[in-house]
Amino acid sequence: MGNYKSVLINSRIWLAFLAFNLMLVIPQTAGSQNGQPTQITPDKEKRSCIQSVDGFAYLSEDMTLNAVRKVAFANAKRQAVEMAKTYIQSKTKVEDFVLKSDEITAAAEGAVTILEQKDHGVVDNTRYHVWIKAEVEYVLKPKVQQADKDIVRDKNALLTVKVWTSKKHYRDGENIEIYIQGNKDFYAMIVDIMSGGDIIQLLPNEYRTNDFFQAGKVYKIPDGDLFELEVTAPYGEDQIVVYASEVPLGKVEMESIGQGLGKYRGSMKALATMTRGVSVVSAFEGSSPETIPMSTDMQTNASAAEFYEATWSLTTGR
Repeated sequence: MGNYKSVLINSRIWLAFLAFNLMLVIPQTAGSQNGQPTQITPDKEKRSCIQSVDGFAYLSEDMTLNAVRKVAFANAKRQAVEMAKTYIQSKTKVEDFVLKSDEITAAAEGAVTILEQKDHGVVDNTRYHVWIKAEVEYVLKPKVQQADKDIVRDKNALLTVKVWTSKKHYRDGENIEIYIQGNKDFYAMIVDIMSGGDIIQLLPNEYRTNDFFQAGKVYKIPDGDLFELEVTAPYGEDQIVVYASEVPLGKVEMESIGQGLGKYRGSMKALATMTRGVSVVSAFEGSSPETIPMSTDMQTNASAAEFYEATWSLTTGR
């Protein structure tokens, strides 16, 4: 910290002006020694599978073109659910965890959020072709109790990124350090959603631009940055949110606010959607209608990527 003392003196005024009273969130059981997590449970956790899906439906004399189009999209969404289940189960090698596939099946189309879509219209004069980038949410249910520290070090488990601080409540003048660690290589964005609603991107930033993180390595914020996370009034509760995926996240435009930090001017929902602009390409990408197999009618073809979102809360005060 000593190397940044002069920067801290200047940044205190700036951070106070921004009401940068970071309230980073971590559970009561969390703690750290030498940057190592011990049984950290997120306040909120969201796991999903993002897929690129092509859907098809045959034309019919008994259906209008608009009705066939709806069938193609409905089939794509249903198949996205089934393909997500297959994809997740194929990657879940930890026997202590199972996929709550029954919940996904019960929700069917309701379990799918369409992030992007394209309407290719009628192809071959016989079928309707649509494309969607879909997010299918899922939950992992532990068969037996297992410590988080074991999961975060298991490369065979589905993507898990832990975020923590040394304690849950901080007082005025104290500095906060955030730690993150993933069980496999991942791409991520870490933001602070402040009690007043401002969204500040902590990492990557203008001076630490790399958004790729190595499996098992503990990263600290700040660490060589031009800011310190010093608690100042007004006090309250902030949320630290980690958006992570095994592929690069979607680009999000930030407004520079100094010290290498950026501020997002949109809503939390819009930010979450933009981060999910991951690059997943279907097997039919770039193919002409004539080269797409007829056997794919009423079905889909997809590629997928894991997505993980974790939220942590902490409070500040005098």
